Amino acid sequence: MKAEVETYIKQRDLRTALIAEKESIKDVANRQEADAEQQRDKKINTIRDRCFEETGRIREKAKALTEPIDQGIRELDPKIQDINRKIEFLKHREKISGKTVHQFDHESIKPYHDREIVSLGTLYEDEFTIMKLFAAENDRPKNRWTLMAIGDTLLQDLLKMPHEYGLPIHTSHWFIQKALKHLPTLEEIKAYVEGRRKDLMRGELAAYEGVKRAYLDTINNYSLEDFKPLLEPRKVSDHEAPVTFKITGIGYALEYRLYQGFYYRTGGEAAGDPFDYIEVDDVTYVRYCRPEQLRITETGNTMFGDWWSVSIRKDPRGIVFNRKNWERTIAEATSRIDEVNVGRRKPVHFNPDEVEWITPIADEFFSTPKL
Repeated sequence: MKAEVETYIKQRDLRTALIAEKESIKDVANRQEADAEQQRDKKINTIRDRCFEETGRIREKAKALTEPIDQGIRELDPKIQDINRKIEFLKHREKISGKTVHQFDHESIKPYHDREIVSLGTLYEDEFTIMKLFAAENDRPKNRWTLMAIGDTLLQDLLKMPHEYGLPIHTSHWFIQKALKHLPTLEEIKAYVEGRRKDLMRGELAAYEGVKRAYLDTINNYSLEDFKPLLEPRKVSDHEAPVTFKITGIGYALEYRLYQGFYYRTGGEAAGDPFDYIEVDDVTYVRYCRPEQLRITETGNTMFGDWWSVSIRKDPRGIVFNRKNWERTIAEATSRIDEVNVGRRKPVHFNPDEVEWITPIADEFFSTPKL
């Protein structure tokens, strides 16, 4: 055997041994990696299970705390809703003042194509509502006639009445539209009406009569003047709602007052529910949030961008906005930005809002429920 062949064999054997050693090391590494991943997954699952348990506990605790609150709300709602309904009725009276219910004419209800339509008289009529019965030919193969109730009411904003589409007629501006029965012949439709006229639209008319009684009782016994304090922002003194701080930023300036445990702030004329607003020295403030809900949050990009922002807003994230937290946040952010700007050709833009502190707030206003 030539020497070079022997050398080749030794080299191949050594190479094989080295490969085997390499594979052994890889096998050990793979086993240890798999073990580490299993340990990781176990820890993750343990943490996840604990998280599920904790979130469940939090939800149950929150439910236990809110149940008596919900009960209190339910007890208050009927009287509040009764007054709200009265105000709605009185405003509606002004809205329909001078108006009359639409009257029927041949142009307002027409059948499709050359089909026939027949008036079957008045089903219901009073000073606010008119409802008539019509029978019209349809495209059904068997029950070729449709009985319909068509009408209008001045109280349409106060209750729901049926307004169906797909009736076999052309019609416009009618608030009440309902198909009542489909039968083969007009004679059967007439007989059906004759025997059941009192039962037609019974449920809808009962609901209407209830609303009508409440409406008449209200407009005959009350006026909007009786509820004037509920129709405009509550006027309070500077002492009752002190200015706590002012926030000035680019393009805006907001003033916050504390009233009945809520922050109210400037920001537009009163619109919507007057209970969401207060008026102090002819300036209107809208209710914004409770003190513990106003938070400081930071956002920005200093790695690939050149901006940093500190925001003050109602937010579940961030830390509670108060003087101590605000001054610490601004100091820390300013220090970080100064460090980042060292050596940068384009400095990070950081221009936080200015806060003017006016009236200190007791720590009790920043307390949060313990869950």
